[in-house]
Amino acid sequence: MADGTQAENLAAYEETISLLMESLADVERIMRRDDAGWDVVGSDAKGFTARFRKNMAERAEIAATADPLIKRGVNLRAAYIWGAGVQISVRDQPDQGQDVNAVVQGFLDDPRNQATFSTVTAKTKLERRLATCGEVFACLPTDPYTGRVRLRALPQDQIVEIVTDPEDADTTWFYLRDYTVAADQRHIAYPDITYSPVSKPDRLDYGGTTYEVRWDAPVRAILVNEIRGRGVGDVFAALPWAQSYKRFLESWAKLTESLSRFAWRYSTRGDKTAAAAAQIQGALGSGDTAGLGVSLDPNSRLEAISKSGATINSESGRPLAAMAGAGLDLPVTTLLGDPGVTGARAVASDITESSWALFDRQDQAYRDSVL
Repeated sequence: MADGTQAENLAAYEETISLLMESLADVERIMRRDDAGWDVVGSDAKGFTARFRKNMAERAEIAATADPLIKRGVNLRAAYIWGAGVQISVRDQPDQGQDVNAVVQGFLDDPRNQATFSTVTAKTKLERRLATCGEVFACLPTDPYTGRVRLRALPQDQIVEIVTDPEDADTTWFYLRDYTVAADQRHIAYPDITYSPVSKPDRLDYGGTTYEVRWDAPVRAILVNEIRGRGVGDVFAALPWAQSYKRFLESWAKLTESLSRFAWRYSTRGDKTAAAAAQIQGALGSGDTAGLGVSLDPNSRLEAISKSGATINSESGRPLAAMAGAGLDLPVTTLLGDPGVTGARAVASDITESSWALFDRQDQAYRDSVL
């Protein structure tokens, strides 16, 4: 009798273990599904992994071209900041030493610098890169004989590591760059523009790799939304909401389209059904003509879904657009170019003027930080 009870308990125990294992497998499948396409931030001591940053930058660049909401937001930001142009000059006294303003103007008028920095088009391009990638590494190669300085933006995906002072993480020493030219793997270390030690070695050993140090090409890094030494573009925060707004408009368009087609119910008996169906089909026509007909027997019934009480209004998705605008630091009235059915023109004008003042302050702060 005891052996029978023990066997029953063992069978119940094994059944419980089996159920728990199945439940655990279900939980793991759900977690894998929810984590698809995401990286754990805490898995990398340096913040976002290089692969994650690259993937997000590519998605942001595509959205800035293909998504109307993101494209408009990025273009508006660039237009607010750089659309009126920028005048740079130095107040000095040329008769008392070097004419500094002439040197600055010569730098800005250099054709090579105009292509990458001086013109409004070049500044807009760099602004778009900050919005999508969050990083601009401005390299300043200098001719050792003439002192001529050019400005070049290094590809952010080629910057594999930023070396800082081991005792002061806020002091940057080098930007390490890995890239390939004609199957030749190159490793270059660019010093930060503020780093100028007494001893300047030609080689830097870091992480088992030897880097050539380019002391003649210092780098000035411009980062936005900095996370542990690397930048993240504003599009990163706005993109999920822009996609939600896009899906809402697609659903709203499908709903509106469905309401443009009506179903008519016609019931009859016997051999008159075919003749009635032909008459209805002829009356409705073909092609894109609105309205469809159906012929049913007396025992069948077909009705359209009632839309009583349903809200069919594109303005319902406005909060989604507002969240996308918040990610890009733009008011929704400016982002959509429409104050909405509930907003007055005066209120929209005040908001627009306030946004202009905000961007003017941001523009000034940005130029002060660069210069």
